[in-house]
Amino acid sequence: MTEALRAWDPEAEVTLESGTGRLMVMTTLPTERVVAILKEAGEHAEAGDAEPRGHKAGQCCGGCSH
Repeated sequence: MTEALRAWDPEAEVTLESGTGRLMVMTTLPTERVVAILKEAGEHAEAGDAEPRGHKAGQCCGGCSH
């Protein structure tokens, strides 16, 4: 997942919370693009409940469900 995101944003940071399975993503990419990249990589992904859709590039995604 990190590799797939870093192809689009070399500075992307990805952390998996083992207790919840929640993927935390720090990137300059918009949420919709992060979800699309993860889906293209074969992962089930959707923006977390607390994540406002369509945030501006440069803001933390806050996490994608994994």
